[in-house]
Amino acid sequence: MPLLVEQVNAADLDLAIFVGDILTSPCDNTSYTAAVDVFNSVEPPLVYVVGDNEWTDCHPTTKDPLERLAYLRRTMFSTGRTFGKQAMTIEQQRPQYPENGRWRMGPALFVSLHVVGSNNNHIADPEADEEATPRGPEQRRAAEAEYLARDEADRRWLGESFEIAKRDRAPMVVVAIHADPAFTIPTAERATRRVDGFDRFLAALADESKAYGKPVVLIHGDSHRYVLDQPLLDRTGQKVANVTRVETFGSPDVGWVEVILDPGGPVALQVVPHLVQGAPR
Repeated sequence: MPLLVEQVNAADLDLAIFVGDILTSPCDNTSYTAAVDVFNSVEPPLVYVVGDNEWTDCHPTTKDPLERLAYLRRTMFSTGRTFGKQAMTIEQQRPQYPENGRWRMGPALFVSLHVVGSNNNHIADPEADEEATPRGPEQRRAAEAEYLARDEADRRWLGESFEIAKRDRAPMVVVAIHADPAFTIPTAERATRRVDGFDRFLAALADESKAYGKPVVLIHGDSHRYVLDQPLLDRTGQKVANVTRVETFGSPDVGWVEVILDPGGPVALQVVPHLVQGAPR
């Protein structure tokens, strides 16, 4: 991480976005505060997008994921400002979802959404037992209720953001989430492979992007690999051609992805991956 921060700080960026996964078990408070220290060592404003390691994946331990989520919101999203040495104020979806953000920078409208891996905390059958976890039916039902409410709030925030982009004639929208929403898994297999927790978000993103009609960039992490493509399909199975997906690096690779936005220029989007040289694998 020190090598990565050094590279990022040397790049003279306008903005940094960290797309989740700041810790692993046992989900202790010290992991969150340590992440704050790293984030605040970054020169540009840094927007933090919640990952599954921070709360959803805490259930195999003695930690309650919903308690961890509440603590995360109090710790990381209480000020209405980003992290970084040049922190800036952003709009938040308050009071319940302060981790969802929105801001303008340069040509683009940016939107951050709490969409996490581990199927977005969706549990199709809360009555079914889980392996390697102490959760009972009541906790699983609470998890599913959390997912349903947050998923609805995410889609509402996304829709409002695209309406603002159209109203203000913003030439580009950037959406940042944590989860890899499994674009390529067919509809018939999504529930059994536990990726159906992203379906309504993907449908909303496709609908809003098509209606917007200008470039949309979706940034995410989660699958620990660098990817640049256009995988989003609409409800009829047709590619949504104005949406580009940029996925950043993850363990065992240490790296970051530079994104250059110039919607009025000859190349609207340039993407440059950077692996940190000398980082252990």
